[in-house]
Amino acid sequence: MTHPFSPIYAQIINPVLDNQDYVTNPQVYASSVIQTIFSIFFIVGILYFIVHFIMAGYHFIDSLGDPKRIESARDQLTYSFVGLVVIFSVFALLRFAGVVLGITGLQTLSIPWPTL
Repeated sequence: MTHPFSPIYAQIINPVLDNQDYVTNPQVYASSVIQTIFSIFFIVGILYFIVHFIMAGYHFIDSLGDPKRIESARDQLTYSFVGLVVIFSVFALLRFAGVVLGITGLQTLSIPWPTL
């Protein structure tokens, strides 16, 4: 007698985790966490720079020739560029530490560039 139901073989996949190496390899997971944290830090830092750059430009326009207000706007512009340099310096230091210490998650660290 034949069985009316044949066995169905299925694979359970978590759609959030596109790569199943997360489950079996903790180094891949740690690398992904490091990359995600840096990506969030980088995006927030770039947004902070853009906002302060625009606000410094507005304050230059709004200063109406007042030397104190021009100096304040110049300081805000300087601090925004210093912050941008700090963000890229942190990236370079993390990559350098990854190479020197042999940490895979830091060696493969990359800057998240937007794509169209």
